[in-house]
Amino acid sequence: MLRTSDGRFVYVPDGKVLNDYFWDRSRLGIIQGPIGSGTSSASLHKIWRLANEQEPDWDGVRRTKWIVARETYKQLKTTILATTWPIWFPEEEWGAVERSEPAVAHLRKPHPSGDGTRVECDVTFLAIPDEAVAESILASFEITGFFYNEGQNQNLGVIVELLSRCGRFPSMKTGPGATWFGGMIDLNAPTEGHWIPYMRGDVPLPPDWTDEQKAQFKKPDNWSFFVQPPGLIEKIVDGKPHYEPNPDAENQRWLKEPYIEKIQGWDKPRIDQRVLNKVGLSRHGLPVYPTFMATEHVASKELEPIDGLPIIVGLDFGREPAAVFMQNRVDNWRVLSELVGTNEAATDFAPRVARHLAQHYAGFRAEFYGDPRGADRGQNTDVTAYDIFMANGMRVQPATTDNNPEMRRSTVNNVLKRRFGLTINPSCLTLKTGMAGEYYYRKIATMGGGYSEKPVKNEYSHIVEAMENALMGGGENPVAIPGITPAKPRVGVQRHRRVQWRTR
Repeated sequence: MLRTSDGRFVYVPDGKVLNDYFWDRSRLGIIQGPIGSGTSSASLHKIWRLANEQEPDWDGVRRTKWIVARETYKQLKTTILATTWPIWFPEEEWGAVERSEPAVAHLRKPHPSGDGTRVECDVTFLAIPDEAVAESILASFEITGFFYNEGQNQNLGVIVELLSRCGRFPSMKTGPGATWFGGMIDLNAPTEGHWIPYMRGDVPLPPDWTDEQKAQFKKPDNWSFFVQPPGLIEKIVDGKPHYEPNPDAENQRWLKEPYIEKIQGWDKPRIDQRVLNKVGLSRHGLPVYPTFMATEHVASKELEPIDGLPIIVGLDFGREPAAVFMQNRVDNWRVLSELVGTNEAATDFAPRVARHLAQHYAGFRAEFYGDPRGADRGQNTDVTAYDIFMANGMRVQPATTDNNPEMRRSTVNNVLKRRFGLTINPSCLTLKTGMAGEYYYRKIATMGGGYSEKPVKNEYSHIVEAMENALMGGGENPVAIPGITPAKPRVGVQRHRRVQWRTR
């Protein structure tokens, strides 16, 4: 950190990537780095730098308005407003921050060039938890730009809404208008389902997405992505990870605790995301399957279907249906692909499953196992989910007789215990994310703590339960189901140009 002759701090980005981000003038600049890598400080200083670059209005004042955002006011108060902002913009020098909700800072300084103009930079610290709030609260804002802190926790819709408000200040009625306008985002490594890895091209888009869905994640030409070096270097020694300091890590000289000390007691997923800067899988609450490890149970590259083995299709029904497509080879269950529906009836989902089989597994024999509740009739119809699938050429058999949750969990855990018992294709994003911790037991907010007895029903639970059905119906269930012969690996099945939907 440098000082001027009169004792003031001078900010200098500590690192090549950090420096490139600081000087970047793209409409949206996004920087991802390990914890403590200096991105928040760089972003706040970038706001002040851009405020100084603003052309003056006719009265000689360089006016800009900014939003600094996170999901909640509590987060703003305990992070940006408690630490980073006071370090660089102390109130005794820059003026008091209005500690309201939202908080507001008014920065007023003569332009450093000495040209007689004045810089007026207003910063509003705003909580934006989701799209609904963004649409309503941002309607009253006209801003020059924004900085969204910890963007790994926010979706694309909020960022697009923020960008729509940029460039509206200063007005062209009082001067030349905004010299530059746009946004900044800093973040630690996000999970694979986040929009940033999709848009950067780190993670392939789901193959069953429509062209319209895929177009949403095409990177605009005036958006820039910056990824800082990891805080540590990982090496595998005797089959175990070993960590060493990374001389290229940025902002290290301002860290009170070196990364190698900070990670003591951390598990590998936390180290991967927070220090190694790797896009990872989320862990939330108490995972239903804590022994699942992405390093062991997710393939390093896409696995192709094996000739001669049937495709075991696991199904979960309801308005959020799901299907997994698996094969079993010598006690190794391979999850090849997945389908997930949103507010979708069986009449729409069954044809999707049929098309998926025809497109990806033409010539393979397929067997279908589902939630036994799929045979239940609705209040207003006698047609069941099983009937609908049968009408589409797929005969679904119940995976269990009583849908016993303990038996389901025990079945999957037994598979996970086996060496190479389960391998999931990396493109099966929803399933591997659910297995990694998003299929979880919610923590109970009581004095004694503890967790709920049933897993949380969410966007990940249905695909995991579909896999449970595939495993149990496909031969892993230790309790035999009367009238059903579990699927066993076969060889020598003749392949044809269309799917053979044969059941026993």
